[in-house]
Amino acid sequence: MSMKMSETLHWDRGNGMISDENGDSVARVVDRDVLSLADEWGDADPGLVVIAPCGSHAGVDPEPSADLLARWSSDSWEPFNEAMVRAGDLAAEHGTEFVVLPGAGGRLSDAVCTVSWSASHSDVGLLLDPVGWLTPSMMRDLEDHLIRFASVCGEMPNIWGVVMRSVRMDDSGALVHAPVGEGLVSGELLERTIGTIPSPRRILSS
Repeated sequence: MSMKMSETLHWDRGNGMISDENGDSVARVVDRDVLSLADEWGDADPGLVVIAPCGSHAGVDPEPSADLLARWSSDSWEPFNEAMVRAGDLAAEHGTEFVVLPGAGGRLSDAVCTVSWSASHSDVGLLLDPVGWLTPSMMRDLEDHLIRFASVCGEMPNIWGVVMRSVRMDDSGALVHAPVGEGLVSGELLERTIGTIPSPRRILSS
């Protein structure tokens, strides 16, 4: 059986909007994490899918640290899961869908954690951004990490979309966004690794 072709969408990181090939907006990535969104839904766009990051690390570098481990200790699962429920209820009230965006430094900080969490939260859509799980120390074995991400995520049932993008290292040594074709992750490497994750949507991030 042939796999259905993924729909290609475009994420304008300047305004957070995700649009289809006709330029029509279908989703918005908000600038608040899940915990904040659940309490401050207010300005979410009516009718658009609402996507929120799973959290963020206060420091420049999302490598594991005492601060990071303290913020995302095992005790924090309960408020995170409660916020997910509230966000889902608010989305339903507004006639739309809520999707969470995992990433390094947040509660769903790596592929294994995200797959494990999603197994008991299959009603929550995930916008996977595997390059967003990378940290500076991973760049030595970049291809191995991307292969592992693709392998771990391959069987996830609740993927809303997969982001295709690159990163570059800024002057401080932190990884920052770069479009496909630029930065440290080649387009060919993306296609061979995370491009193989089955998904109904492929999101090109500008």
